[in-house]
Amino acid sequence: MLFSTIKKTLLAFLFNGTLVGIVTAQSLFDPVVSINGAVITEYELGQRVRFNHFLEQTGKNIGKAREDLINDRLKVSAGRRVGIELSQDNLEQSMVDFANNSSRSLEELLSLIAQNGVDAQTFRDFVESGVVWRELVRSQFAGRGVPSEAEIDRATASVGPQGGLRVLMSEIVIAASPQQAVTAKRLADKLSKITSITEFSQKATEFSAAPTRVNGGKLEWTTLNDLPAALAPIVAALRPGQVTPPLNIPNAIVLLQLRAVEETAATAKILVKIEYAFLSGPTTSIQIAAKNSDTCDDLYGLVKSKPELRLSIQSQKPSDIKRDKAVRIALLDKDEKSILPTAEEKTSDMVMLCKRVYAISENVSRAEITQNLRLARLNSLADGYLAELRANADIVDY
Repeated sequence: MLFSTIKKTLLAFLFNGTLVGIVTAQSLFDPVVSINGAVITEYELGQRVRFNHFLEQTGKNIGKAREDLINDRLKVSAGRRVGIELSQDNLEQSMVDFANNSSRSLEELLSLIAQNGVDAQTFRDFVESGVVWRELVRSQFAGRGVPSEAEIDRATASVGPQGGLRVLMSEIVIAASPQQAVTAKRLADKLSKITSITEFSQKATEFSAAPTRVNGGKLEWTTLNDLPAALAPIVAALRPGQVTPPLNIPNAIVLLQLRAVEETAATAKILVKIEYAFLSGPTTSIQIAAKNSDTCDDLYGLVKSKPELRLSIQSQKPSDIKRDKAVRIALLDKDEKSILPTAEEKTSDMVMLCKRVYAISENVSRAEITQNLRLARLNSLADGYLAELRANADIVDY
């Protein structure tokens, strides 16, 4: 009798333990979203959240991880359709190059990400999508990224050592969540063709999601060298009234119109470092924090009393700042803020400029300016192409 009771207890324990294991395994590999029939699992989503946090150290954002995974699947799929696939050797070399760019060996980087709970396959998939996408963009748009000699001349004159230029611009920031992507792209393409300063200002009041909509999207004077390296040549090549191509950033599309340009007598300065704050959390809390902070230092105290907010203050070289943040920061004055919604409902993020650090600029070669202008155009074309892929994709949430 005693043996029978023990046996039943052991069997129940083993069965229940196995069942828990099966349920856990199933939940890890349950689909969370599919893209044209290709599934992303709960496990992959969790891995990307961890990996993004490792790369950016700005909080564990599930919405961003989901969008990144969708984009990566679309990029790799689009590459395969035109015959672009990485060999094992090329993929491994790309992983080595990525690690070397962070001053580590591949083994050191894999060990470090493993310590942060990220497996090697997640890193491998991340690198593969990036390399395939670059090759695809080059093959599709290489001929369309070449700037004209007149554009190069204007951009070269704008960064010479004899002085500097400052520009007066207006902005339209169009909300572009995944659900709004198709409509937002159509609107951005239409507004980018505007040549009237008055009309652009009217459209900013009507459509812009930025606080500047209250004054027709008008920005203060901006030193050209304060703009990101990829954006400055585009703006420098504009004539008053012309609008940049649509600039895609997470959950928004930015359009900039040049209103005026002015030479400055002072020796041109080069931006060497930017200190900025990045705050994310519930939209209501973000708005309260923005209202009650005049400087970056104020944010430390606010976050202590609001644990739902995540704060990161960075000091980086302009070239090290991701493009979407760089575009937003470039349009800010010291202690000014930019708030945009995220992919997750009722959440937002805020970027606040703490300070810029300058040095006297040296001569910039025509070849460097040409390359920057070309890369900026390719980035813009690539962003538009990805938005088109998303608009045409069958994306299903589970």
